Amino acid sequence: MSYSRKTRGLFFIFISAIMFGSYGIWSRLIGVGEGIFYPSWTRGLLIALALLPILLYKKQIVPIKRSDWKWMSVYLLATSLTQAPLFYAFNHMNIGTATLLFFVTMLLTMYAVGVFFLGEKLTKIKTISFALAFLGLYITFSFSILVFSIFAALMAILNGMASGTEVASSKKLTHNYSSLYVVWLSWILIAISNFIISIAIGERQFSPALNMFSLYQVGYAVAGILGFWLVIEGVKHVEASIGGLLGLLEVVFGILFGMLFFHEILTAKIFIGAVCIIFAAALPHVFELYKNSLVETKPFTKI
Repeated sequence: MSYSRKTRGLFFIFISAIMFGSYGIWSRLIGVGEGIFYPSWTRGLLIALALLPILLYKKQIVPIKRSDWKWMSVYLLATSLTQAPLFYAFNHMNIGTATLLFFVTMLLTMYAVGVFFLGEKLTKIKTISFALAFLGLYITFSFSILVFSIFAALMAILNGMASGTEVASSKKLTHNYSSLYVVWLSWILIAISNFIISIAIGERQFSPALNMFSLYQVGYAVAGILGFWLVIEGVKHVEASIGGLLGLLEVVFGILFGMLFFHEILTAKIFIGAVCIIFAAALPHVFELYKNSLVETKPFTKI
């Protein structure tokens, strides 16, 4: 692998982390004045329409096999819960704290689904990582219920559980379908499910207009599309473990953006919780890099 390709890959993943870390900014700029589910379904529709020409050009829209509907149903049910709860949390608690609660719950859920439903082994490294992540969750959540609405904290956790299930269950699908197609299906269901809920609870529906709300929605959608595309392209040029480590900057940027744009304070408890969570997420990647380095430096033995 050439140095320039690796540098480009690292740059792509770095920018994707900034895009994902900016979700809290866009959520706060949009606000809850237009409702909780209306922004989610309109953003889902916007992203689905933006991705459709790419899928048609690449001819990646294919029928879902009957044998895949079990995991597709799990994936789509989980993905329908991945927008509105976190949007609510970002608007009712610190962006950094909401990001930490979401991220650690997603990590724990991915481990749980992988071990109990996908047949993955719970190694010593994953056990240590799981324990550290749970400790980080405890520290962050215990702080959150003292300072913020417990409902907002629970919404961040719900979003993390749904996202963790979504990511883990997608492993059963991406071997038969393109990642872009699977993601596109998720945005379609997000648009449909959130539209139904928005109508059911009586949220106002607005005609398309050129205003600040629309501008922020487009910004949020662009951040999501760019974040996904850049991370997919980035991992093509670097080792998956390095990509995973660099992707953790999403959490760091989420905290920094909350401090820079909304004057949030990084308390000692949040800092300790963040360190535990980031280290828990980084540990498997660091261990994988260590194993690879041992393989590369192992002396050649002629048989």
